[in-house]
Amino acid sequence: MVSRLGAWLDERTGLGQPLRAFLDYPVPHYVHKNLLYSLGGLTLITLLLQMLSGVLLVLYYDPSPQAAYDSVDYITYRLPLGWLVRGIHHYGASAMVILVALHMLRTYFFSAYKKPRELNWLSGVLLLFVTLAFGFTGYLLPWDQKGYWATKVGTEIVGSVPLVGETVMRLIRGGKELGQITLTRFYATHVILLPALVGLLVLLHIQQLRRHGIAPPITQRAQAKAQQYAPFFPNWVVTDMVLGLALIAVLVWLSWAYRAPLEFPADPTRNDYLPRPEWYFLFLFQMLKYFPGPLEPLATVVIPLLALGSLLALPFVDTGAERRPWRKPVTTGMAILCIVSIIVLTLLAL
Repeated sequence: MVSRLGAWLDERTGLGQPLRAFLDYPVPHYVHKNLLYSLGGLTLITLLLQMLSGVLLVLYYDPSPQAAYDSVDYITYRLPLGWLVRGIHHYGASAMVILVALHMLRTYFFSAYKKPRELNWLSGVLLLFVTLAFGFTGYLLPWDQKGYWATKVGTEIVGSVPLVGETVMRLIRGGKELGQITLTRFYATHVILLPALVGLLVLLHIQQLRRHGIAPPITQRAQAKAQQYAPFFPNWVVTDMVLGLALIAVLVWLSWAYRAPLEFPADPTRNDYLPRPEWYFLFLFQMLKYFPGPLEPLATVVIPLLALGSLLALPFVDTGAERRPWRKPVTTGMAILCIVSIIVLTLLAL
C-alpha cells in the first residue's frame, strides 16, 4: 500500500528521484566518526524545534501592551504544558546561539571557508547575526520589566550611533518611546521577517554544502578515509537524530527544573530598574563600560562593524592552501583572542 502510494506521488510530482538523490548523497566516512561535523545538523534540529514551539506560542500570544503579559502568564502558569513549550523555546534560543557559534568555530579552525565554499561561509555568518536578532526581538515580547527595560537600553545604544542613530532608533521603536508600535514591529520581525530570512539562508547553506561537499579533512588520519563514503541516510541522519533527542531531553529538563523566567509587568515609570541583557549579549554590555561618553560609538559601531567585516572578508583574504590551524598562527591567534575576550567580558558582566 505504501509503495503504491509512493509510486503514485512520484508519477504525479516527479520528486522521487530528487528525494532518493538527497538521501543517498555520499558523505565521507570520517565525518561519521567526528561529532564536530554534526553541529550543523544539530543546529538545524534546534531551529525546527524553535519554529514548532514558536508556532504553538503564537496560538495563545496577544501582541499588545495591554494583553501581552497576561497571555504569556497564561501560557506559563495555566495552559497545560505551556511551561514546557515556553521553556523549550526559551532555552532553545540559548542552545541555538551556542550551536551556531560552535559550528562557525569548527568551520573557522578547519578553514572550511576557502574557495569554493565562500557562499557557505557568508550565509553562516549571516545566520549567526540573524540568530542574535531573534534573541533581541523576542526579548520584548513578554512585555515584562526585564524585556521592556533591556529593549529600551538596547535601542538607546542604537540611538547613540553618530548621524543616523536617532533616526534608526525611532524607526525601530516606531516613535520616541516604546509602545504598541514597538511591540508590533518586534513581533512581526520575530515571527515573519526573520523566519523568512533564516529559511532562505538555510536553503542556500544546504545547497552550497551539497554542491561543493564537505571540506577535506585537515589530519592525515582522516585523509586516509577521505575516499570512503557512506550514504547520508541512514548513517548521518541516525547520528544527528540521536544527538537531537539528547538535546531535546536537556531542554525538557531545563524547562522543568528552571522554568522560563517572567518578571512583573512592564512599568515605564520604574526608572530604578537595572536592565540586564541575555547572557549572549553580556560581553557587549560589559564592553560599553570601557568606552564612556564620546567613546561609546567605538563599542556600539566601530568594533561590531570591524568584527562583521572581518568575518565576511575572511574567505577572500585567507586564500592560501594551508588549512591546518597550528600552521596558521595569525588567524588562529586572532580567533583565540576574540574567544577569550568574549568569555572574560561575559564573566565580568555576571
